[in-house]
Amino acid sequence: MFEAAIVLLYGLVAVTAMAVTLLEGWANHAGLTFHRLAGILACLLWPLTLLLFILHGSVVRLLTRLSRSPA
Repeated sequence: MFEAAIVLLYGLVAVTAMAVTLLEGWANHAGLTFHRLAGILACLLWPLTLLLFILHGSVVRLLTRLSRSPA
């Protein structure tokens, strides 16, 4: 159940960002350019980079805590 909620939230954020990107192109009367496609791809991938930063911080804190514990 929790995994489904996370996937749904990820999908909603990605779809919202893609919609904003597409609407921006429509408002500027710009077609589907390379930069627009790159922006749409970035909309799908940016939450993964956020997740990697969060996981990296958690692992660093854990390793720091383990290295300071008395043996």
